[in-house]
Amino acid sequence: MLRLPVLIDFHGGSFILGSPQEQAPFCAQMARELGTSDPGGGCVVISVDYRLGPYAQYPAANEDAEDILRAVLEPATLPGRILVDAIRQKVSKQLGRADRVDLDTNRIALSGFSSGGNIALGLAFSIQDDPTIHRDWPSVIPQYYPRGIPLVLFYPSLDSRLLPDERPRPPGLDPPTGFFTRLKIESELMPKYMPAWQRDHPRASPGLAPLQGLHRQARIMLVLPELDSLSDQSMAWIEKLEQGGRGADLEVLQVPGVMHGWTQFPDSWLKNDDDRAKKYMVFEAARDFVQQMWNGSAVSLKGRVEAEAKLPRP
Repeated sequence: MLRLPVLIDFHGGSFILGSPQEQAPFCAQMARELGTSDPGGGCVVISVDYRLGPYAQYPAANEDAEDILRAVLEPATLPGRILVDAIRQKVSKQLGRADRVDLDTNRIALSGFSSGGNIALGLAFSIQDDPTIHRDWPSVIPQYYPRGIPLVLFYPSLDSRLLPDERPRPPGLDPPTGFFTRLKIESELMPKYMPAWQRDHPRASPGLAPLQGLHRQARIMLVLPELDSLSDQSMAWIEKLEQGGRGADLEVLQVPGVMHGWTQFPDSWLKNDDDRAKKYMVFEAARDFVQQMWNGSAVSLKGRVEAEAKLPRP
């Protein structure tokens, strides 16, 4: 039986936009290059088509994410069997060996971009007396999960209290223009998904969640572009992890000269070869981080991106 590890990925889009299709370059590379050493091995990558606002309301995206993760971790349940059967059908077209494929539930990873990073990180938290559901909200991941769980978070949204047009902007980041600004898409639609009174809830803002709720096996890689209005949130959370004794579970990759979302732009939209090279360098870094975690190896990202401005570490 070929047991394939699983990466579950979440697209960005401020909980109102985006789709799994935009994740295709990243997900395809991970499916090709991650996985087992067995002949014909590889990795199952699931890009989640979670519910979006304004039609759905918080915490719909978190609930959809939990449903997928639970199906992966519990393949004997009805949702798990449906998922595994669908994966086997896909795999059989490539390998002709569907009856011999299963999921390796001891090797999972989570990835997310922007708001998708928010969702991915939230899966690793257990929240006591959660104000959204008025009871404890435990993580789907078993408390005694046997292996480190890689979480690859690209420019994540960690604190939802401020809308995009309310956040401080780093030097060099020009104000937004175009139809987004003219139609006020984010400022009008984001509150329809997540009202102001819920934005500081732990599942809505995992960067505000108590660190004691972070799963003990969570191992986190942050990819942070220089030109991003979310950067202050990441810096604050990095400091929180360091002071809370979880700094050893964190790797930070800062990428100079690029903006929020640059990894998801088509190559033709990126302004120069350097930005394109950085895109694929961070994809390779993500691949190596996940694979080395699955292998139980030490991880180092030093020197991954030229002229990288590393955060000061104690």
